[in-house]
Amino acid sequence: MKRIKIIFLLIISFVTGISQNNATDFNALDCDGTSHHLFSELDSGKVIVIAWVMPCGPCGSIALDAYTASLGYTNSNPGRLAFYLVDDFANTDCQSLFSWADSFGMGNCTRFSDPSINMGDYGQIGMPKIVVLGGAGHYVYFNENSSAQNINSAIDLALTGASVTTTINDKKKILNFHCYPNPANGEFKINYNFKNESYLIIELYNLLGEKMMEEKLILESFNGEYSVNTLNLPNGTYLLRLSNGHLQNSQILNIFH
Repeated sequence: MKRIKIIFLLIISFVTGISQNNATDFNALDCDGTSHHLFSELDSGKVIVIAWVMPCGPCGSIALDAYTASLGYTNSNPGRLAFYLVDDFANTDCQSLFSWADSFGMGNCTRFSDPSINMGDYGQIGMPKIVVLGGAGHYVYFNENSSAQNINSAIDLALTGASVTTTINDKKKILNFHCYPNPANGEFKINYNFKNESYLIIELYNLLGEKMMEEKLILESFNGEYSVNTLNLPNGTYLLRLSNGHLQNSQILNIFH
């Protein structure tokens, strides 16, 4: 278990636009009149996904992506994950918020119109703004405006309770890449967008901390795509780590054949 924790501590969080890595506590009533204390819920082992919406049309599709991703953990992690749909400035009544959410197929979620849940606590406001919170340290694993891309990787990490050690000042110092498809079958692709890196080391670790693969690439351009064969790797969850000697970034990768 210690080796697993060490591996996950290498993972860089998907936090943007904030100067801290920790959630801000709140006590708030949802639209059904139920009281919620954020830190108590996080301390109980829950992962909380919050989407602030206007509500508006463009907000709906992105919030729906986050909602759908959250629902995907219902069977694998029952009772561990909650999706909160929050009116941006608490100036939309609950009935209107209910109607709007239902129109986008987000009927089965907890809804709030309460100023205690303040998106300004997480940096620049967004429409929508989505955060993923979890862990005993009340960490922020995901903080994005107008995007839910990579939210599954953030939720996977939050479910482990791993510490978040990267601040906003470090965000500009990590390697920018996107891995897809995830889960992968026969192969996955790494889409990268770097500034001046000349080579790249790709490493894949299993949850025991064992290195399952390592490749070193000499890059011909700063932007590109590279395919990795997974046919010889067993099904499971892995840590994909990219580095070049002084910069690094990591992502959870699932392989299912």
